[in-house]
Amino acid sequence: MTTLEIAPIIKSIEVRRSAADAFRVFTDEISAWWPKETHTRANTAAGERTRIITIEPRVGGRVFETLDDGRELEWGEVDVFEPGARFAMHWRLGRPVAQGTLVSVRFEALAPDRCRVTLTHENWERMGEEGAKMREAYNNGWVTVFDRCFGDLAGRM
Repeated sequence: MTTLEIAPIIKSIEVRRSAADAFRVFTDEISAWWPKETHTRANTAAGERTRIITIEPRVGGRVFETLDDGRELEWGEVDVFEPGARFAMHWRLGRPVAQGTLVSVRFEALAPDRCRVTLTHENWERMGEEGAKMREAYNNGWVTVFDRCFGDLAGRM
C-alpha cells in the first residue's frame, strides 16, 4: 500500500513588528485576531459562541477554545514554543491523535521592527482519503485567518 503525499500549505507575510513581538501577538493575543465567529469548533447554529482561544505557553501545553458557557473544546497541543523564533502545534480539532496535522510558524527578523512570519500546515496524509479535500479547505481558511486576520493585527506590510 502506498501513501499519497499531499503538499503542505505554506503562507508567509511580512509585518511591522520585531520577531519577538509578532510571536507574542500570534500566541498571547490569538483571541484578538482569530475570527471566533467563523473559524472555531463552536456550533454557532446551536447558539454556541467562543469566548476565548488559549495557547498554553509551553511544550505539551493545550490549545483550546472556551465557549460562553465555560466548556472547553480542544484544538491540539504545543509541540514547539520558542518565543521570538518558532511555534508549532499538533492540530486535531476533535479528530483522533493519529489524524492530527502539524501547524508550525516561524518568525524571522528582517530588521529590528520588521519580520517575516511563515506558517506551514502539513501531514495531511494522516487524514487518509479525506486529506486532500481538507488541505484545500484549510488552504482557503488560512488566507482569512493568517493572511488577513493575523496580518491586520500584526501590521502586515
